[in-house]
Amino acid sequence: MIVAHVGPTPRRIGGPAGYLHQLQSAASTDLQPRHVVRFPPSSTTVSKRSPPPSLSLLTRLRRKVIGPKFYRPSIEELAAPRGLVDRMLRDIATDTCAESQASLASASRADAIFTHDPFSAEAALRQRASGQRVWMMCHGVTPIVLYAVWSWGLPEADWRSFLDYPDVRRWIDWELDVWSRVDRLVFPCPEATDSFRIIDSRFDAVADRAQFVLSGAAASVPRVPGGRDRSRPPAEGKRVALYLGSAEPYRGYDALLAGAETLPPDVNLTIAIAGPPTSKVPEHPVMRALGRVEDVAQLLASVDFLINVNRFSLFDLSTIEATEAGKPLLLHAVGGNRAFERLGTGCVMLRDLEPPTIAAGLAHMASLDEAKLVALGQQSRQCWERQLTPRHMWERHLALYDAASAGP
Repeated sequence: MIVAHVGPTPRRIGGPAGYLHQLQSAASTDLQPRHVVRFPPSSTTVSKRSPPPSLSLLTRLRRKVIGPKFYRPSIEELAAPRGLVDRMLRDIATDTCAESQASLASASRADAIFTHDPFSAEAALRQRASGQRVWMMCHGVTPIVLYAVWSWGLPEADWRSFLDYPDVRRWIDWELDVWSRVDRLVFPCPEATDSFRIIDSRFDAVADRAQFVLSGAAASVPRVPGGRDRSRPPAEGKRVALYLGSAEPYRGYDALLAGAETLPPDVNLTIAIAGPPTSKVPEHPVMRALGRVEDVAQLLASVDFLINVNRFSLFDLSTIEATEAGKPLLLHAVGGNRAFERLGTGCVMLRDLEPPTIAAGLAHMASLDEAKLVALGQQSRQCWERQLTPRHMWERHLALYDAASAGP
């Protein structure tokens, strides 16, 4: 069959673009593929009218809605029906569809249009020819409207406080409708559906019919897996933990800071913070602000273990990269993080995100016997080799296409 992936230009970042980059790289090594699989065009062929890929979608959205200056909307603005939230989501839809326009236009002769966000999926449903199937891979950890309002509007608030806002309800209804109309709904693993089920029980019915294609990833420049890269000196002789992500509220960065505050001053630990701006890293004896890091593989080679304290979790690329690097994992037992445990990575699980729980987990990893730490890292690497390489992801995609071509 002919499968056309519709989405942004594949490139080495997170989200749909990064996923498509890993999948396309794996597909390029298959000299005799069983199906014809097309990917979005490279950046050199994308229209100049498309949004610049150097800016995140949320950053571009902020600039479009309120300009480049710092701005925090009021609760009244966020809660107003057909107001700021509605305009924000319509702008996200416009930008997302602009990024996927070229790949959707070239999918006219495909048997299946494989989209990677609900906005492109809705456009594909509207434009598809008779007999064409529309599939959608879910890359979000929450409904898009909740992610946007929570991350930009009131990141310090509990996510539940937004669910009664009229525009939030309206756009969750819209996303549920798109999910229900696509021919195939795809997630990386069953656990990745958890957050949607928790947020709104109406997602249960559509998530129950989802199919699962486990993700995979590899660094652009392979590094020797295992212990710390000794070309970089250890941080004052202490064990080094890595937080790799953003300061967006679903990532639980604030919970990590609260937990670190309760660590004893003599703990044998340094926490490297990669991703959040250095201005968002407090002065603290265990904290080291790294800002944005381009060479993730080199960074992973220089630390002892990875921390993932997501409040909601899909199946994080950074955690897959840590398994490739042969690193132990300290994970909040939620969503796709539970899948890493099920798959056999070398992980220690946190039952919740209360400060004492996080502090106890960090202290445990800091004091763990070196041989046990190495053994956990070996488990992670072995798990990656068995199940999480890009080649594994490609083969699982081919199996999905096999099943689809065999019948409805």
